[in-house]
Order: sequence, then C-alpha cells, then structure tokens
Amino acid sequence: MQLDWTTFFLEVINFLVLLWILQRFLYKPVMASLDARQQRIKDETARAAQLRDEAEALRLQYQTQLADWAREHEASRHQLEAELQQARGKALDELRKSLLDEAAKKQARDGAVIAAHESALIREAAGEAYKQAARMLVRLASPALTQVIVEVFLADLKALNEAELTTLRKAAQVLISASMVEIRAAHAVDTELQADIGQALSAAAGQTLAPVFIEDASLIAGIRVVVGECQMHANLLDELAFFRRQNQHV
Repeated sequence: MQLDWTTFFLEVINFLVLLWILQRFLYKPVMASLDARQQRIKDETARAAQLRDEAEALRLQYQTQLADWAREHEASRHQLEAELQQARGKALDELRKSLLDEAAKKQARDGAVIAAHESALIREAAGEAYKQAARMLVRLASPALTQVIVEVFLADLKALNEAELTTLRKAAQVLISASMVEIRAAHAVDTELQADIGQALSAAAGQTLAPVFIEDASLIAGIRVVVGECQMHANLLDELAFFRRQNQHV
C-alpha cells in the first residue's frame, strides 16, 4: 500500500479544521453551558443554604417567641390569679364590714327600741306615781301643811344667793305699783303670817311691797309668789308639775 502524503496532509488539515470548528462552535459553547449550569447549581445551592439558614433562624426566632409568649402567658396568669385573690379578699373584707355594720345598726336599733320601751315604761310608771302622789298629797293637804310650807318659803327667802336676789330686785324695780305683787295660797293665810311674808319679801326685794293675797285651792298646799316677771313656787301643784316634766324627758 502506498502512502499518499498529499492526502495525508489534507486529512490532517481537515482534522485540524474539524478540531478548530468543534472547539470554536461546540466545545466552548458546551463548556460555557456546563460552566453556566455549574454556576447555577452553585447559586441555587447557595440560595438553598441561605434559605435553609433563614428558615432555621425563623424557626429559632419562632421558638424564642413561643417561649416568650409562654412566659408572658404564665406571668399574666399569675398576675390575674393575684388580682382575683386580692379582689376576692377585698370583697370578703367589704362583706365582713357590711355585716358588722348591719349587726351594729341592728344592735343600735334594738337598743333604741329597748331604750324607747324602757323610757315608755318609766314614763308610764312615773305618770302613775305622779297620779298616786297627787292623790295622796291632795288627801294630806291642809291649812297646817300650807303654813309649814310658808315657813319653809320664808327661810329659803332669807337664804337667797346674790344672783337670785338680783333677779328679784330687778323684777321689783320695774313694777308700776308696789301692789302689783300677787301671792296665791292654797288655804287662807292669817293676817300675821301675811305680814311676815310681806316683810320678808320686801326685805329681799330691797323695797317696800304690798302683796295681794289670793286663795287658790288648785295649789293643793303652799303658796306661789309673783313679783312682775319673777315667780317663786312653794306649793305642791308646781312641785308635782316639775316632777312630771322631769320624768317626761326620761
């Protein structure tokens, strides 16, 4: 077999041209495509890693937030329980205080009712005692008792203190007439005793008085002396009336 160098060189040239064409139009685009694909894979891998890291960060953040929420929920629950306990204690204290107030009010009302009842009983008893005393004194009343009361009145008149004397003298000074002095007696008073009363009354008043004597059986026993606006009581009727007024205020 004989080698044709021309053909051989042409074949070599054709092969080299083919290699250049393949490298130019096939190898480089393919390599570029492979590089681009590999780069995309790297980018996607990096993106996937980034997404994974972000997802892990979000998961950790979510877990942390859940833990914070759990702690806040527990703290809120404890706070609510404390507030409820405090409100319950306050409500119980208010209820206890209200019950104590009601008990105190009821005790006060009961005490007032009992006191009013006792006061009514006392007034009733006093009224009955007044009636019995009045009936007894009416039976005991006599001219002799009136005379005894007058003698006691004369002794008390001499023992008047300065304030009482001043009141009597002021009342006597404004009298238009010395005869405007009235002495009521439950029984007739003899002339001598009338003179003693007039002298003692004039001495106490600091001026001469001319009392007018009037018999008044309603006084039961004793006398009532009226010097202008000043009145002096020494009789059983006024004493019983004073006793009755005192007991009505019980």
